[in-house]
Amino acid sequence: MNYKKIAIGIALTILTGCSSVQGVVRDRETSSPISAATVTVVRTQSSALTDAVGHYDLMGMFIPGDTLMINAPSYNISTQTLKNSSKNYIDVELVPRKR
Repeated sequence: MNYKKIAIGIALTILTGCSSVQGVVRDRETSSPISAATVTVVRTQSSALTDAVGHYDLMGMFIPGDTLMINAPSYNISTQTLKNSSKNYIDVELVPRKR
């Protein structure tokens, strides 16, 4: 193994601030996963759609305090705050809108 290349790769990752946010979006009342919800880090406008089982995964340059906004049709918008700069696991329960 070339340890210099590994060390340089790790250093570049740290210096560029590469981080991830992932989790699952569910319905608060039924605990069912919500597909096609939009998950956005507001400051960077990085976004992803949830898959069929409600999972999302975002990569970017996120910092503690960034706001995560979760939006899906027929649900109230939810916001969360990122706690750290490398890996964030945030599961979200959305509340259905009243008709």
